[in-house]
Amino acid sequence: MENNIIGIIGGGQLCQMLSEYLFSIGKKVIFIDPSENPPAKNTAAIHIKKKFDDIEALKYLSKNCDIITYEFENVPIESLILINKDIEIHPSPYILSISQNRLIEKKNFKKYGIKTPNFASFNKDKDLYKIIEKSKIKFPLIIKTNTLGYDGKGQYRIHSSNDVDKILTSLEKDLDYIIEEVVDFKKEFSVIIGKDLSGNTIFFNPIENIHKNGILDISIYPARISEKIREKAINLAKRFSNEVKLTGILAIEMFIDNKDDILFNEIAPRPHNSGHLTIESHSISQFGLLGDIISNKKINTPLSNKKALMKNLLGEFFLKKNHKDIIREIENMDNHFIKLYKKDEIKIGRKMGHITIITDDIENSMVKINNLID
Repeated sequence: MENNIIGIIGGGQLCQMLSEYLFSIGKKVIFIDPSENPPAKNTAAIHIKKKFDDIEALKYLSKNCDIITYEFENVPIESLILINKDIEIHPSPYILSISQNRLIEKKNFKKYGIKTPNFASFNKDKDLYKIIEKSKIKFPLIIKTNTLGYDGKGQYRIHSSNDVDKILTSLEKDLDYIIEEVVDFKKEFSVIIGKDLSGNTIFFNPIENIHKNGILDISIYPARISEKIREKAINLAKRFSNEVKLTGILAIEMFIDNKDDILFNEIAPRPHNSGHLTIESHSISQFGLLGDIISNKKINTPLSNKKALMKNLLGEFFLKKNHKDIIREIENMDNHFIKLYKKDEIKIGRKMGHITIITDDIENSMVKINNLID
C-alpha cells in the first residue's frame, strides 16, 4: 500500500525539490520549518511554522502523515525518537544520530572495516600536543566541531606545530572537537544509495566533487575514476548501508588517496548537493528515488547515458550588479538548466541555486561556467 501524505522536517531547498517530485506523482506534503518563507513554501506543500523541536507540531505531523523524512542533519534526535513510536521515519533516527557527530561517524566507519582519515577526539581541557603525538596524526591537520558544522563552518586547519597555540585561542571551551589528518587525495566523490521498505537497493554511480573554501563548488557525473575504484566504492557503500540497516537514501562522501585506497569522509542521510544534477542527467533523480522509497512505490535503477556538470550558485554571485543578465544568458544556452531556491536573504557562502549542464566536454564547460559565475 502506498503512502500518500508525506511529512518532512525542514523546509529548505531539499524539501523544495523533494516536494516538487512528490506532487508530480500525486502525493501531499506537510513540512515543519520555523522560517517565515523557506524555499519549500514556493511549492504546494503545507507549511507548519514551528520550531523543529515543537512537540505539538511534531505530533500533528505524526498523526496526519503516513511517513516522515527530514532534509537536514541538525534535527533534534529526541524529538524524532518521540514520534517514531507512532510513525515510521526514514532514514532512521539511529542513522541520523551517526551523521550528527563526526566522532561517532568516524568510529562507525572503523567499526565496519572502512578506512577513514586518521582521527582523535579533543576538547580544550586536554593537551593538544600530546593527543597529536599519541594518535600519530601528521601535519597538516584539521580541527572540526563534532556537531553542527557544515560547508566549512566550525573547521580550523593547522599547517604545522607553529599554528597550534594560535588556533587553540579560537576554539570554544564548551565544545567537543575531532582532529583529522588532512588527506592528500586525488579525487573526492560521493555515492548516493537508496534502499526501499522491502530492502531493495538502488545506487547512483559515483559523482565527482570539487570544493572551494569548504563549500561544494562543482560536481561532475560520472566521476572521473577507474572502473575498479567505481566498483569498490559502490560495494563499500552497500556494505555500510546494510550495516546501519538503511531505509531511505544515504549519500557517502569519499576520498581516493595516493595509494588508490578509498576513505570515507562523511555521510548525509538525505538528498545531497552533489546529486542535484541527477534531475536532468538520469531517468530518475535522487529526489525521485527518495520520493518513491518513502511513498512505498516500486523503485527503479536510475539510468543515464549523459555526462553532466553542476555549479553551485552562492550568495556572492547574487551581489553582482549584472547577475540577472548572466542568469538570462545562461537560460538561453542549450542544455543549461538553472534552479533558483528563492531564499529571502542573500548571504556570502549561502547556497542560493545551482546550474546543471549536460555536456560531453566537461573541462571546457567548467571553464566557461566558472568565467560567468565566479
